[in-house]
Amino acid sequence: MTLLSLLLLVNAVLHGVIVGRFGIKGNVPPVAFGFIYSALAIAVFRGWPSGSLVTLVVTTFGLIGLALNFRKLQHDTTIEKIIFIVGGAILLCAAYLLLIG
Repeated sequence: MTLLSLLLLVNAVLHGVIVGRFGIKGNVPPVAFGFIYSALAIAVFRGWPSGSLVTLVVTTFGLIGLALNFRKLQHDTTIEKIIFIVGGAILLCAAYLLLIG
């Protein structure tokens, strides 16, 4: 659970970096997902029973949205590429916790 919490926290920080670098205009989804990932990090760390399942669903939805809008981005996409990697790690970790739990 701690690893999943840390990955969620890193993902929230990365979303915050996007907003900090490129502004809030046009970056409302990263703001929303940043807050959602922060709340999920706290919930998973505190041992919320459905935390892994909600994390799996939210991260899947977020990565699909990012993939669909990736070509439309008007700025450097390095952070988004890192979010794909961290998101994949979150999916693997959450799926593992669901399978063993």
